Amino acid sequence: MTTKTQPPPSALSGGTQSLERAIALLRAVAASGADGARLADLMTGVGLSKATAHRLLMALSREGLIEQDSRSRRYHLGPDLDALGQLAAARHRPPAPPESVLSEAPVRPSAFLRPEYRGDSIPLATLLCDRHVHTADGARAALLHESVAGQTTELSFARLASDSARFASVLAGLGVVKGDRVAVLLPKGPELLIAALAIWRLGGVYMPLFATYTASAVAYRLAESEARAIVTNGFLRRKLPRDNARPVVMVEGDEAIGPDTTLFWSALHEAAPLADVARYRESDALALIYTSESEPTPLGVSLPVKALSGIEQYMRIGLDLRDDDIYWNMADPGWAYGAYYGLVGPLLLGRTTIFCDGPYDVRQGYRMLTKFGVTNLTAAPSQIRAWHGADPGGNHQFALRILSVVGEPLPPDLIAWANRTVRVPLLDQYGQRETGIFIVNRYDPDATSQPGDGSLGRPMPGFRVVVLDPDGREAPVGGAGEIAIDVEKSPLFWFEAYANDPERTARRFRHGRRYYLTGDWAFLDAEGNIHYRGRASDAILMQQGE
Repeated sequence: MTTKTQPPPSALSGGTQSLERAIALLRAVAASGADGARLADLMTGVGLSKATAHRLLMALSREGLIEQDSRSRRYHLGPDLDALGQLAAARHRPPAPPESVLSEAPVRPSAFLRPEYRGDSIPLATLLCDRHVHTADGARAALLHESVAGQTTELSFARLASDSARFASVLAGLGVVKGDRVAVLLPKGPELLIAALAIWRLGGVYMPLFATYTASAVAYRLAESEARAIVTNGFLRRKLPRDNARPVVMVEGDEAIGPDTTLFWSALHEAAPLADVARYRESDALALIYTSESEPTPLGVSLPVKALSGIEQYMRIGLDLRDDDIYWNMADPGWAYGAYYGLVGPLLLGRTTIFCDGPYDVRQGYRMLTKFGVTNLTAAPSQIRAWHGADPGGNHQFALRILSVVGEPLPPDLIAWANRTVRVPLLDQYGQRETGIFIVNRYDPDATSQPGDGSLGRPMPGFRVVVLDPDGREAPVGGAGEIAIDVEKSPLFWFEAYANDPERTARRFRHGRRYYLTGDWAFLDAEGNIHYRGRASDAILMQQGE
């Protein structure tokens, strides 16, 4: 039997203090009237630092109690206060019939099930790019690209919108239409970002191909996906099948150019920008990502538009990404974690993506952290191990506030080393290509203790995670079993089926459609933490193969 101990008085007072500060912010926003409140005014009026005021405002915003105008950047009372006020009125204003008040109060199933991610007419390119151009952030960098030689180039959201509209015309001229899959075999750079946005302007499906794939792996994915066109460069083009009959767009370089090749930048600059933005249904795929080369039959996982809800949830809650963060996702965008949270996620939030050329190098990693002043970093386990194995020593001065790792549980000694080196907690997260991240360790700077018990963490809001015994029954606290998602009670769950393997799909739902099975074994403790205990043969983690 597990006994739950009471937190120390300091923890209780800290929580009460945060609650009082949040209430004070609500009152200050209400007092500002229809004009709204500036962050500077709220800091002064309530007596908070910028970091604390921003953190509390973000928490209130996630719950719909505060909203920020995208143009003026001023804060206003949120829509959920209307619902709460109506419910309160049922008690404090007896003449209003409680039944009518309750029936009219809006119902919000989840903080991030936003209407713009739902329905049958979703302008994806507008959500990921164009709307950021029309706000005060239009000049913000959509991409900072660091070359192997250490040269930095910047691509603004305005330039990304313009270039992707022109490249969409190039792809349309090659016969790409709504629903077509377009393979992108490129290193991390501006052309990759432009190509992805162009595909989404046409209503297509972005299909990343990892640059280290073998020629046979590339050929399999091109054939199985029935890709309509390919975007690559001269060096990687040699991995394409010799009998390839698809249109090829090649980024200019020193390599010989064949007669059947469209040149990326030359064609882009000659094309007129595509005026229209295609509309998606929430169930339509925006990306198709295949599993690792090590799989006997690589599985195709389609990312639907409705998955944007879970991507935003993780960016804001799992990674605690703030407006003033410098965010670097080190994962390659050819892998699921890099595609979801290093490409789509920053575009969705109007944040800057950082791409660094070439294979991972520890010295390059340290240089990037220092040069850009990275405050929010997420890495693969292999990259943390590389740090440990080649630590140049010395007293590193980093601006890091939070460090997250995804892919597999790390041993305690490696976590302790990382914490000493970067001087911030290393937070483990868990997810799969089919789900995105759904178990997180969350960093709370006001807490008296931080995650460090070796658990995977707790379910992210929007997911109910259980442990199932071999018969498909939910195991009790402490009982070992398979990690599963309760689909019926997980509004952010989006996976339906593999694009090319009904049998493997059935294995994911072998106890019925109520539960999605991960193939990983764990147990649940009395505090709600999930402790990893082993990996089944068909578990597909997000960083597999890195």
